[in-house]
Amino acid sequence: MDSLTHILLGAAIGEAVLGRYAGKKAMLWGAVAATAPDIDVLAGAFMSDLDKLIFHRGITHSLLFIIATSPLYGWLINRIHRNHKHTANWQQWTLLVFLAQLTHTLLDSFTSYGTQLFLPFIPDAIALSTISVIDPLFTLPLLIGVSWLLIARTDHRRRLYISTAAIFLATAYLAFTVVNKTQVERAFHAAFKQQGYEAAKTDIKPTLFNNLLWRGIAQLRGEDRYVVGYFSVIDGQQVIALEEVEGNHHLLAPYHGKSPVQRLRWVSEGFYKIEETETGFLFNDLRFGRVAEFSDEVSSPYAFSYTLSRSETDTDFVVERIRLRVERGRESESFRLLWQRILNANAGKEKLHSAGEYP
Repeated sequence: MDSLTHILLGAAIGEAVLGRYAGKKAMLWGAVAATAPDIDVLAGAFMSDLDKLIFHRGITHSLLFIIATSPLYGWLINRIHRNHKHTANWQQWTLLVFLAQLTHTLLDSFTSYGTQLFLPFIPDAIALSTISVIDPLFTLPLLIGVSWLLIARTDHRRRLYISTAAIFLATAYLAFTVVNKTQVERAFHAAFKQQGYEAAKTDIKPTLFNNLLWRGIAQLRGEDRYVVGYFSVIDGQQVIALEEVEGNHHLLAPYHGKSPVQRLRWVSEGFYKIEETETGFLFNDLRFGRVAEFSDEVSSPYAFSYTLSRSETDTDFVVERIRLRVERGRESESFRLLWQRILNANAGKEKLHSAGEYP
């Protein structure tokens, strides 16, 4: 999830757990602890693009790391406030830090990016893909609740009620996304079957900012072809329009033994499309689609693409992520088209057919 949401959730947890003992300091340290797992971002600044991709949401988001570091953080916070009267002890600070870090990594596991919860024992990421990495309806009750808590007196009798209510409403919405996904998955699997596609594996997730419009992709059994479609829970569509995408995996087949290729295939969970370039290949992660999903930009780049350039010795590949420029006009137009597609199943339909593949 986005950093703001983690900070707000951590602050709300801090108030609920230790507000009565530590006042607003509990909110501060709850917010800080909730961002602690993302310390891997700082380490990533000194890594290659590929190493950074694999390291983020890795060991610092694991249960083992959280269990190991929480007592240390709790002890440090207690030392900082050791001369303050009427404050919490180190065990209480440890509990707060543990809960704040745990909710961070658990919440991330509900997104499509996922977290490697069980490192170093199990390397696979847990990605339930029920909620977008930015979802205002999850963040809103936390924002309102924490804003009130910042303004209200530390001895206000409703502080515990407000913090608990904010956490409850956010959690209730998260539970809704789980139930909602089960309904959406049934619709997608029915569409695959009805249209004659045998899916070997699927990846179904909500689009950005909402839980109404979902994107589903399936790899066809025994092939390197995929079908992609969108399903809105409120537009009344009866049939999910599916578009085919060629994976072109044969282009990279001779290099499957090379480490960069193995790692990219692992990260993408097998959902990728290869394009040949002058210096090597372009590796497109199909799980996240293109930048301008519903615009007329047929050649819009994929959100996550990596260049595989042959090294000087031609024995391996140098991997670099393609960084996309932020274009304010394009982003606002994409948001408008996203909302249009949520409400109308036919939005962008003409462009899809003219493109000949998923845009």
